[in-house]
Amino acid sequence: MIELRKATIKDRKKAYQWLYFSDFSDFLNQLQGYTSDNLPSYKEFQSDYEDYFFTGSQEERGRCYIIVSRKNGKTDDIGIISYTSFHLQDKITEFDIWLKERSCTGHGYGTKAILQLASRIKDMGYDKVIMRPSKHNKMAIRSYKKAGFVEEGLEPASYYLPEYVDEFADGDCGPGGDVFLVLYL
Repeated sequence: MIELRKATIKDRKKAYQWLYFSDFSDFLNQLQGYTSDNLPSYKEFQSDYEDYFFTGSQEERGRCYIIVSRKNGKTDDIGIISYTSFHLQDKITEFDIWLKERSCTGHGYGTKAILQLASRIKDMGYDKVIMRPSKHNKMAIRSYKKAGFVEEGLEPASYYLPEYVDEFADGDCGPGGDVFLVLYL
């Protein structure tokens, strides 16, 4: 069983560790062009994932949740999922998700976490979610499609606020490096 717990400031360091230093990170880092020599620092991570993601002080801009597995009476934090809206048109948000290690993949945890967060943000008034995984991350793409995402062509001006189009239109993987997915709520 999967649950989402609101992340706290105390969770930010482990979220950073899971993203850049787990047994799954080398694959994810490569997809974004990172090597061990140019990984973002914790300070850079903090500027991308500002305090409000972990305090809930600006939920209209974004929020992080810890993905919690409950199995056989045991509880384990297994990943993070977030929504971000500060850069997007009204009623649109973007999800990001990563699991703490490779052994957490392939069990449907990501799909279940996405569905739970989608339900929460629908209740907040959002009607569309986007995700932009690397086109090489086939396992993630399958998981997102299981959660109801559909692949579409990106029209940046239809999703991003005008002041953010140039910054975000190419995605984390550069021009043509990702798959643009949309979930209609």
